[in-house]
Amino acid sequence: MKTFLYALVAGMLAWGFLSCNGNTDAAPSANPVQAGPGTITGQSAPRPVVKLLTFRLLKQDQDILRQFEETYSVRVEATVRPMRDIVADAVAGRAYDADVLIVPTLEDAVRLRDFRMLQPFFVDAFTNGDVGDQYLDNEGYWAGLTRWAMVSVYNPNAVTKAESSTYKSIIQTTARNIRVGVAHPDSSGLAAVVAGLYADLNPGAAQVWAKLMYDNSEGGPQGSDYDQLNRMLAGELDMAFVSMGACARWMLNGDPLHFKAGNAWRVNIPTAEASGNNYTNMTCITMPANAPNRALADKLINFYYQKEVQEKLSSAWFEFPCQTFSEADSYLYNFPGGLGSELMGEQLDQNIPNAWSIINQVAQQSR
Repeated sequence: MKTFLYALVAGMLAWGFLSCNGNTDAAPSANPVQAGPGTITGQSAPRPVVKLLTFRLLKQDQDILRQFEETYSVRVEATVRPMRDIVADAVAGRAYDADVLIVPTLEDAVRLRDFRMLQPFFVDAFTNGDVGDQYLDNEGYWAGLTRWAMVSVYNPNAVTKAESSTYKSIIQTTARNIRVGVAHPDSSGLAAVVAGLYADLNPGAAQVWAKLMYDNSEGGPQGSDYDQLNRMLAGELDMAFVSMGACARWMLNGDPLHFKAGNAWRVNIPTAEASGNNYTNMTCITMPANAPNRALADKLINFYYQKEVQEKLSSAWFEFPCQTFSEADSYLYNFPGGLGSELMGEQLDQNIPNAWSIINQVAQQSR
């Protein structure tokens, strides 16, 4: 883990910028335009506006949006809202005041689509081969911006590498009183793992794994990925099942205690024992059904798939790019186990409703 953390630090010393929200326009000039002896006080024509709604906005994200503004002489209005509020709007049928929407998981994109909150979109990056089919919805409702997997973060004094290496072995550790923590499925990639097991193995395997995770995880699924890592830091857990990006961001958020814990802990990307697959999740980009400026939305989405932009996103989010020709920073390859799956994003999409059905059923039984 020490090598892993040092590689992360070497590649990401500039990370640690806080999420923020606000207008990225430069302030208008204080000097009025002069024309002959008089003064013209009128403003130039306003620039077209594209509205972005996102669950997170880092300093690096703002830099990308500023670059887009300068390239196309437009203005981006970025709004940050927690996913629970974005989903609550969908449940209530409240339209989004946005042209583009970025969500943290494939599950979120599928749920919003099924609530009829999204519309299909197609951009040049999809048709010219810049983005692989495995990261695209066949119907055009979502596209992967970056990809990641759930990882097991464990205390090597309590858990072995083998015990952290498969979805099955993670559950089995609880039989010898290993305390495993997992976030609530509304705040994690848990549903995509259940969907992956459903598609890759069989419905029974997905059902059993989800039930054992609910019944045997310490306190049941709760909180966020960060909460599980904080519970580990407090000595309440021996292993946490969290997203790759959350793991790296928590360890490198500038808190010395987190960095020290990261040096002591180990990280593994688990796989399905029977197939050797892990199930790649994605941070997805979507288009709200009522997008008022679809033309500019298409331009912004296409901009996000430029090679340079994808590599900036990958570095800032600690996730792999989805653009075919973009390269991830070398530190991402220090996650043991490796990120890779034979399953297409579309296969997970098709089975996420099955996963939610299983999760809702086992959650009801576990109460």
